[in-house]
Amino acid sequence: MDIVMIVVAFGFGFVVKQVGLPPLVGFLVAGFVLNWLGFVGGDDLEKFADTGVLLLLFSIGLKVRLKSLLKAEILFVTSLHMLVTVVLLGSLVYLLSYSALSLFAGVDWKISLLIAFALSFSSTVFTVKVMEERGEMNSKHGRIAIGILVV
Repeated sequence: MDIVMIVVAFGFGFVVKQVGLPPLVGFLVAGFVLNWLGFVGGDDLEKFADTGVLLLLFSIGLKVRLKSLLKAEILFVTSLHMLVTVVLLGSLVYLLSYSALSLFAGVDWKISLLIAFALSFSSTVFTVKVMEERGEMNSKHGRIAIGILVV
């Protein structure tokens, strides 16, 4: 069954690539569709997926210079983004704890800040793949974007 899921993912990736989007979008859509249809991956698929994620993270690590992460524009923008996102999302989650939604019942301000902190992270892997395909990895805005995402 794992091989069928991999073939479906490659099929979705190919179709999405023909439309002009990164194949990663197709792989994600395939995962959502297969999950919705009730497919469950086995141990082999999990090992295959873990290897893929490790290779993507390794390739990102090859592109990032630690010295560039210490630049003012990267540290300032990253800190400001995290602060604003955590405060706004944390406030929203905390306000939702006073609503009638059972999902947010009993959420105190510490938990709401923790949820907001988790939601403030971006998809570095997705951004790197899109920028690679557009040839923007070596541009100034590409280096700054990746630096911000890594920090």
